[in-house]
Amino acid sequence: MAVHALEPGQLLTDEVFLVTEAKLAVDRRGQNYYSLTLNDESGVGIEGKIWSDNIGAEVVRGHGIEVLARVDEYRGQKQLNIQRYTVLHPDEYDLSAYVRTTDVDVDRAFETMFNWEGDEFTNPYFRRLMAEFHGKQGFAARFKTQPAASFHHHNYQGGLAEHTLEVWNIADRLCDLYSDRLDRDLLLAGAALHDIGKVNCYSLTAGVSERTEVGELLDHLFVSASMVSNLWDSAVRPGVGEEGAAEADRCKTLLLHVILSHHGKQEWGSPVVPRTPEAVMLHYCDVLSAGMHKCFHALEQAPPDQLWTDNVYLMDQPRRLLARRPQEAGQDEDG
Repeated sequence: MAVHALEPGQLLTDEVFLVTEAKLAVDRRGQNYYSLTLNDESGVGIEGKIWSDNIGAEVVRGHGIEVLARVDEYRGQKQLNIQRYTVLHPDEYDLSAYVRTTDVDVDRAFETMFNWEGDEFTNPYFRRLMAEFHGKQGFAARFKTQPAASFHHHNYQGGLAEHTLEVWNIADRLCDLYSDRLDRDLLLAGAALHDIGKVNCYSLTAGVSERTEVGELLDHLFVSASMVSNLWDSAVRPGVGEEGAAEADRCKTLLLHVILSHHGKQEWGSPVVPRTPEAVMLHYCDVLSAGMHKCFHALEQAPPDQLWTDNVYLMDQPRRLLARRPQEAGQDEDG
């Protein structure tokens, strides 16, 4: 049963979902209840509750669950009130059917960003670096399948490739606007590489995105910069003659700065703040991709009869988004 087709008051029997979030909380009466996020077979999520009287077996994220549930509505959002449930063994359902996957052609996206054989790229050091990443089969496979986050944006299979391509496309278009004032090769290299550390910092476990130990301890900015620096030193720098050494070192420094500063503020995780036009531009491209993803996701989740979405955290504060224009609501009422 697809989440978008559910109607308040509907009774679901023997429906299977994937648990992508499971929190055991305490209500105002001091009784335990489960607050869940459940994916349907298309990977679309819905909130669910198991109140104290109906709690049976432990519910864990990444498990399948078969439910008897009523569709309720709470604060304008559909929600499952689960009366009875069974936690499923992995061989009792097809996990892949419940895992959200990007709609982007990840093979094409990877070629767009990492194949620098075209004449439009002129920096020989960046071209060499990108050729090295392009040729690493293990890296390519992980880049195409990993999520970009555990929660905030693009947190699904292929989300890293989708988010990175969005950042790349935004940066590429802005280069046309500032064509004589930006180093296009530097900006696009930074766009392609800014989040590559996420191949080691996030993983999909039973279809659920989560941070790895590396991600928790080091964070993706450091890991991304380390991957770039290590490959530069092993594959780019040895082929540079004495006459080009200073320029190659400067290109490496500028690229690492773009990567390390792309969160924009130190309180947002960047060890340094953007101090070149390319670094400033990449930061805003990254914010725009993540922010618009949050907006579109909230709009997609808003019930068709609601004027406003749930709160979305943007620009350091939550706000509801206009889901339907007032005149549209009026037209519906007029028939």
